[in-house]
Amino acid sequence: MNPHFFRTLVLLLGLGIPFATMATPFDPLIGTWKVVDERTGSYLSDIVIRRNSKTEQYSAVIVKMYPLGKEAIPTLCTLCSGTLKNQPIVGMEVLTGLKMLTPNEEFGLGIWVNPYDGYKYNLNARLSKTGKMLNINAKNPSNNTFRNMTWIRL
Repeated sequence: MNPHFFRTLVLLLGLGIPFATMATPFDPLIGTWKVVDERTGSYLSDIVIRRNSKTEQYSAVIVKMYPLGKEAIPTLCTLCSGTLKNQPIVGMEVLTGLKMLTPNEEFGLGIWVNPYDGYKYNLNARLSKTGKMLNINAKNPSNNTFRNMTWIRL
């Protein structure tokens, strides 16, 4: 075998190993999820979760809405307040500030804006062992109401 070729091959393989070990690990929340209302079992929306690499916080944007019963699918957040009032729901950032508390299991400190009632909820979540479902507990601090949802990975 040509010694020059052999040295080049060893060098390339040696350079490739550090890059392979620096690959980003799988993040269990990033991706598209279907939001299910625990009370009714109805699909509420599809959301896409992303993570800010600088702050390590998760956020989510609605990409699809589903009708509630016989009602038409809402297109604007008429019940929201502040800058979200009368904004299009599809494309709206409805989850902010969510942080991983226990690696790949518990998440908390998030704020969820419910486009159906306009309220903001403090959000905590627990990822199932399979990583296919995220169980959400949300509490509205202003009127002490609770919401439970399940998000299913698509």
